[in-house]
Amino acid sequence: MLNKLKSHYPFQRESIFKAVIPCFSFSFQKVGTVFFMLSLGLISQFASADDTLQKVMVRMKPANAVTINYQETRHLSMMTDKWTGSGSFYALLPDTMIKEQRLPTRELMAIKGGQMYYFNQESDQKHQGELSDDDNSTAYIEALKGLMNGNLESLKSRYTIDFVSHATGWTVSLSPLKQSPSENTFKVIMHGLPEQAAKRLEIIMPDGDHTEFLLRQANSDEVSKISAQKLLDLLGAN
Repeated sequence: MLNKLKSHYPFQRESIFKAVIPCFSFSFQKVGTVFFMLSLGLISQFASADDTLQKVMVRMKPANAVTINYQETRHLSMMTDKWTGSGSFYALLPDTMIKEQRLPTRELMAIKGGQMYYFNQESDQKHQGELSDDDNSTAYIEALKGLMNGNLESLKSRYTIDFVSHATGWTVSLSPLKQSPSENTFKVIMHGLPEQAAKRLEIIMPDGDHTEFLLRQANSDEVSKISAQKLLDLLGAN
C-alpha cells in the first residue's frame, strides 16, 4: 500500500529585497549620509539574527488553518531531467496536513493523525494507509506535518532538531531519532528570512533524491479551513 504511495509521492510555507538607490551629488555631506544609512541597515540586519526555534514554530503554527502555495522541483536519481509542479499545502490544527498538487496533474495527499490519504483525479485512484516511522518512504511526511502545524513537541519526540539563526535568516533541520550511526536516512530542512515564516523547504532522501519547495502563504483561518475540509471530504478523510 505504502509503496504505491511512494510511487506517486517521491516528495522527494516570499520575500523580495527591494533596494532603492537615489541619485546623489557627490558632496561630502551626502556621501556621509549614505554611509550612515548603510550602517543603520547593517545594524538592523544583525540585530534580527535573534530568531529561536520556539519563535519560528510560533510563526509557523496557524491560528486555526493556513494555506501555503508552493513551487516544487524534484531532482530524482532515476531521471535525467528535473520534475516541476505547483499547488498548495493546507495545515489544520491539531494534526492535519494536505498537499494539493494542481500542476502538472491534480493529485491530493493528506495526513490526518496517523493516516495517509491519496487521490489521483486523472486516474480516479484512491488509497489509504497508516504512516510508519520505520518506512523512510513515508516517515518524512510526518515531519512535514509537524513543521506545517508548528508542533514543536511532536517534532522533538521524533527527530533530532538542529536550528541555526544568522543575519540573513534561519534554518531548521530534522532527522529521525531512531537510527543507528551507520544508517543513511532522510533529512528535512526548512529555511526562512529573519523574523518571518518559512520560505523554502528541502527533503533529502537516502538514495540521493532531492525535492525543494518554494513557499508563499496565501490564506489563513476560515478560508483555508473551508477549502481544506472540502479536500478532506474528497479524500474520504472526515
